[in-house]
Amino acid sequence: MIADRDDVETAVLLLVVGLIVSQLSVRARRLQSTVTSDAAQLSSLRGSARLTEDGRSPEAVVEYVRRELVGLLGLRGCRFEHGTLMGRLPRLEHDGRVWLRGGSVITEYADWPGSETELRVVGGGHYYGRFLLDACPGRPLPSEQDRLVAVTLAAQAGAALDTAGLSHQG
Repeated sequence: MIADRDDVETAVLLLVVGLIVSQLSVRARRLQSTVTSDAAQLSSLRGSARLTEDGRSPEAVVEYVRRELVGLLGLRGCRFEHGTLMGRLPRLEHDGRVWLRGGSVITEYADWPGSETELRVVGGGHYYGRFLLDACPGRPLPSEQDRLVAVTLAAQAGAALDTAGLSHQG
């Protein structure tokens, strides 16, 4: 029970301390989430690099990257298509943006588009194929950092394909 001025001051101080502690707790949880996410991304990148370094087949690297993309981007599915550029699909670009070019019109997406999205695989300057990302339409795109990690994973798959000397599309 608050009876005098000292009680009011104590109550206000307790309220202020409680707010500060709750804000620190929220920030600590956010930081922990960021650290956990960063560690998972680093693990994905190290895993694909290790497969390539160990001389695993390019197919093993592509399959590893495919599985990692599903988890990293929260996809329903993902498949790799060798050497074709058939159809006009939205594309996850190397800068992390997702867009579709239709003539002179460029559509940039903030959410996953309603169709598959391609992530091209290039190694040594040669096009080898693309990952077709099957996301839930209308879901927000993953963070820019997650999209950039996805692009880096695809580049590692391209490097593995190029190192193996497989045929490529011009």
